Amino acid sequence: MKTKKIKYGLIFFALAFLSCEDLLEVTPRSSITGQTFWQSEGDFAPYMNGIYNNYRAHIATSFHVGEDRSEMWVAGYNARFSPYWAHYITPSNTIQWTTYYGTIGHINLLLEKIEPFEFSNPQAKERIKAEAHAMRAAMYFFMARIWNDVPLVLDPVLDENAPLYPRSPVSQIFEQINSDIQHALSLFPEDGYRNRYRWTKPAVYALLADVKMWEATVLGSGSAAFNAAITAINEVENSNVRLLDNYRNIFEESRNDEIIMSFYLDRAEYTSGKYNEALLRFDTSAAADNADTLPLALAGQQAYCLSPRALALIDTYYPDDKRVHVTRVPEIFGGVVQNWWPYKFIGTQYPDTRIADSDIILYRLSDMLLLKAEAYAALNQTDNALIYLNMVRERANVPEYTETDKVMLQKEILDERGRELFHEIKRWYDLHRAHAMGVIDVYEYIPNLVGLTTPLFWPVHVNMMANNEQLVQTPGY
Repeated sequence: MKTKKIKYGLIFFALAFLSCEDLLEVTPRSSITGQTFWQSEGDFAPYMNGIYNNYRAHIATSFHVGEDRSEMWVAGYNARFSPYWAHYITPSNTIQWTTYYGTIGHINLLLEKIEPFEFSNPQAKERIKAEAHAMRAAMYFFMARIWNDVPLVLDPVLDENAPLYPRSPVSQIFEQINSDIQHALSLFPEDGYRNRYRWTKPAVYALLADVKMWEATVLGSGSAAFNAAITAINEVENSNVRLLDNYRNIFEESRNDEIIMSFYLDRAEYTSGKYNEALLRFDTSAAADNADTLPLALAGQQAYCLSPRALALIDTYYPDDKRVHVTRVPEIFGGVVQNWWPYKFIGTQYPDTRIADSDIILYRLSDMLLLKAEAYAALNQTDNALIYLNMVRERANVPEYTETDKVMLQKEILDERGRELFHEIKRWYDLHRAHAMGVIDVYEYIPNLVGLTTPLFWPVHVNMMANNEQLVQTPGY
């Protein structure tokens, strides 16, 4: 296998050890790190914390991956949209998987190094291993939804001669994802353990449901995968989670009973992240008629406004929907609405400014219930689908849905996910699944895709292609 020399460089990552450059150029760990870091069982928990920090950063900056390509947005005052919003995606302007493989490299290294260590508390070792396997599954699922076929790297990098890998078939990637999930589920020492800021059994079951829904739809696995998703969601439902009575509290109470897994943020962290790009600035909007109701921030980027399609979905169909005023806020000048802005994840108002430090929600119960409705509808079990769809609608004060026509029901579930999960980095994936099932044609449904042939999966960046001749470009680019 060909190898490529790579440069050394140290970064701060829980403790000091090596990160990653263009993979597949993988930056090797230094001899100091490799030989002297892993001295006691106490070294592994901080290392795992560093991996969580990396994964959180991937999710916090993934808005353009999970939302930009959807129908939900138009440009605000500061047009920070990526070319992905316009679907003009090329191998020159696409995202790169560099940092994602850096995180995977750290997971692989931890899993290798932890095995020979005797822990004074064996359950602590099992939990760290379980979290590492869950994290690797989540990372590969994250990348597979972007690129489909991606390199499968399961070994740590031991020296400067890092091997270069080709893209593995997506079926092989999902075999590994499922293997890691099953390892994680078998290793967690307690069923009832809950920590909403870490991988636990309920969170891994939520991930499994998400994985199986993608397999069933985009990969065409069909009934078996739909049923596996339902089974996984049953486990989530039995894990001491519940729908909150008040929708607003989901986003204002960080540790609440609806959240299965989220990522903690505070004032010092990610104030320039994607949620900050939807906050307004004082210099632009402080003179608005309703300035006291707007999410104003000194560093707000005021880039993301709700599109007419989003407003129709959220406002028009069900004007008494309790989610509406939590979802969007008008900006009014002279009695006229200038723009509509998202009102979720608006952070905290401090004495000096607002900071976009809302926790990032990865999974919550209503997401799972609507996935379950989607699975039942696909299996032609419309009565069951209606039960779970209407659980979510009842909380929102939306009339019960009764239509049993499969196509209409599937479209309504897609719409309900758009209302319930707006701004939660879910929409593009939902549309991709719906397209695969024939519920919609994204090339007609998404205004910016009409008349284009841009593939739904992303290209490999030209830099990565140049550095690794084993990589094959995504079809269609």
